[in-house]
This record gives sequence, structure tokens and C-alpha cells, in this order.
Amino acid sequence: MPSRFDAVADELYALPRDEFTSARTERAKEAKSRAPDLAERVGGLRKPTVAAWLVNQVSRQHAEEVGHLADLGSRLRSAHRELAGDELRALSRERNELVRQLSRRAAAIARQAGESYRDTTMRQVEATFEAAVSTADAAEVVRAGRLAAALEPSSSQDWLASAPAGSPKKKTPSKKAASKKASKKAKPPARRAAPEKDPEVARRRAAIDEAEAKASAAARELDEARRRADEASARADAAAATVTELRERLDQAVKEEKALRAERTAARRAATGAEKRATEARRRLNEMTSFGKRGARR
Repeated sequence: MPSRFDAVADELYALPRDEFTSARTERAKEAKSRAPDLAERVGGLRKPTVAAWLVNQVSRQHAEEVGHLADLGSRLRSAHRELAGDELRALSRERNELVRQLSRRAAAIARQAGESYRDTTMRQVEATFEAAVSTADAAEVVRAGRLAAALEPSSSQDWLASAPAGSPKKKTPSKKAASKKASKKAKPPARRAAPEKDPEVARRRAAIDEAEAKASAAARELDEARRRADEASARADAAAATVTELRERLDQAVKEEKALRAERTAARRAATGAEKRATEARRRLNEMTSFGKRGARR
């Protein structure tokens, strides 16, 4: 049975992306009085990037297709271990086709939601689905539909390094070689240096520690960058709303200007007609007056 946190997280990551922040704040407030720990965990959920949000929606709407990624990854790792060239090529083609299909699913969802699906977003979406093929853990995370950021796939070298190495076939020594080997005095096996004193092990451990420190610093930088991106997104939304309002006011002003210009034209035409009629009336009045004066003189 899913925990309360899982239920809230599922709800939030299923929402339209622009509703995530306000809904997260509301859920954290609701839980604050009765479950402070839950409120803190909910408040710490990160708003998904566009690519992560699209992957989440594909995972929810096309769960069966996304589920094939894990099975395909298992078969690919098996083919790597067995060095099955033909099978590897066939499975690689199948992986590429499935990733492209899921990418098209993401593009359709982006169009429907009014989100941009440019090259950068598309590459991040496809890399995340490829990551789900490369490791079982990544496949499980993708299927959960609660990603906050895109994933990166493991390399084929990582696959081979994690696969158990096969035992090389031993050659049967010839009788001559066996005789020579028997005549030689067996040498005691060389003692291996203790792992903790092995300089190569120490070097690798130091490199791992350094990589972990860099990863932690990068994670902090990523969190800060996401926070700034969320703030910038909010400001951009406010600016877009202002632009929309100004455009509506401009459209209304243009319509009013056209109406007033039409009214002015009609008024000018009416004034011209009235002036003509007035001139004609004055002419007729003058004629009648002149005719009356001539009649009186007679």
C-alpha cells in the first residue's frame, strides 16, 4: 500500500507542469500541522523540467510501452555478457525504434499541453528513455513517473564492466610442454599487496571521493539553478500576462479608432451634403426675391 508521501507525490507529478508549484505549496500547508515530516518532504519536491514532465506523462499514459524498456535492457545486458553480436545489433535497433516511438508520444503530449518540444528537450527525453534501458534502477524511476530532471544513459563500457566476466578457455598443454614444466622447480606464488596498501586502489578511492564531492557541488548548483529557473518562469508568466493585457487594450483602441474614423467620414459627407443643399436653397431664394422685385416695379 503506497504511503501518504507517495500518494501526494504521484498526484503532484501527474498535474500540468504550471500547476505543480502552487499545488505542492498547498499540500505542504495541509500536512504541516498534523505531519510536519510529511510537509517537509512534500515541500522539498522539485518542479519537473519540461523534459522530465513529458517523460512522466508518457510513463503514465503509455505504461505498457515504457515497461518494455526494462525488459529490453535486461536482454541487451545479457547479450553484452555473452558477446552475441547479431543479437546485440537486433536489440540495438529495437531500442532505437522504441525510444523514437516514445519520443513521438512525448511530442504529442507537448503539443497538446502547449509546451515547446525543441531539439534540446527532445534529446533530454530520449536520453532518459535510453537510461531506462541501460539500468534497472533507472527503468524503475522512469516507470514511477515522478522525475524532476532528465536522466543520462550509462555507456556500453559501464554495462560490460558490471557484467560478470566469462572464464577463458584453457588450452591443453602438449606432452613436451608438460615435461618441461614438470622438470622445473615450482616457484612459490607471488604475494599480492594488501588492497589497503595498493597505490592503485588508493588512487581510485581518492578519485571516487573527489568525484563524489564534485557531484555534491553540482547537485547544489543544480538546485540553485532550478530555483532561479522557477523564479524566472514566474516572472516570465507575469510579463506574458501583461503583454496579453496590453495587446487586448491595443486591439480595442484600434477598433475604436476605426469606428471613430468611419463616424468622422460619415459626418463629413453629411456636412458636404448639407452645404450643397444650403447653397441650393440660397440660390432659389435669391431667384425668388429677384423675381418678386421685378414684378413690383411693373
